[in-house]
Amino acid sequence: MTGHPHGQESRAGGTGRLADDFFLMAHEESTGKPRLAERIAGLGLAGALLGELALAECIELRDGTVAVLDSSPREDALSGRVLEFLKQEQHPTRTWLAFFGQSAHDEVGRRLVGDGLLVREARKRPWQGGRWLPTSVDVAVRPTALLCTQLIRGQDLDPQDLVLIGLLRATGLDQPVLWEVRQSRPAALRRAGELLGSLRASLVELITQTEAAVGSAIAAHRL
Repeated sequence: MTGHPHGQESRAGGTGRLADDFFLMAHEESTGKPRLAERIAGLGLAGALLGELALAECIELRDGTVAVLDSSPREDALSGRVLEFLKQEQHPTRTWLAFFGQSAHDEVGRRLVGDGLLVREARKRPWQGGRWLPTSVDVAVRPTALLCTQLIRGQDLDPQDLVLIGLLRATGLDQPVLWEVRQSRPAALRRAGELLGSLRASLVELITQTEAAVGSAIAAHRL
């Protein structure tokens, strides 16, 4: 694994990568236990992987489709693989979310292992999946702590912060992750929700499509 995706190295918050932050937030800090159903987490992570490329203006999402704007090689191997798929075929955004959602959990987990932020726990029994464990609780909690602090203090939120909040809301992960903000500064969450509308249309579309995919997945499970 090489360094962080181009253009994100200077971020002070979290891991610097949208999908990595989402992954850590989607698991309990001390145990690595998932906070979301596997399919919902996969869709959220797929949205975050597309979000990394959209934030870097490598792709544009519009009218339910994904268009590649910049196909130059990516510094990050995982982003590069996602971009290669998008370059080779055309599908609706929802199809891409479902496709990437099948492997996003393992792909992002391996990227975090490569960066030394996670370790893979061995399976205790052959039929059980191993668990991704943070190398330290401080590492695991950092993205959540920083985002909550920004919200509670009323600090400026950049587009990546807002997309992350949008994906948390789209998957329902905002309930366990942002509870402290909801308790102490509910107005901050309302303000963040309003700011989501100020994002570039491509990023708003990403959040909307992810939310719709999650809604469909939940509805299908209930049938």
